Amino acid sequence: MPPDHPAATMGLLPGDGDAYIVTEGGLKGQRGFFTRDDTGNVTGIDLAGRLFGRAPKAP
Repeated sequence: MPPDHPAATMGLLPGDGDAYIVTEGGLKGQRGFFTRDDTGNVTGIDLAGRLFGRAPKAP
């Protein structure tokens, strides 16, 4: 995506997983899911079939 792509809103989908859907903007209708580690922390997000890892926290 270009760096100036506007932010979009998303909604969490019902069910046991961490699935979401983009509800506005250029990616409207796109679905994905959050990935978590063994402790439940979000480690990444799937968007359009690509996995984006969460950046480590700054010191």
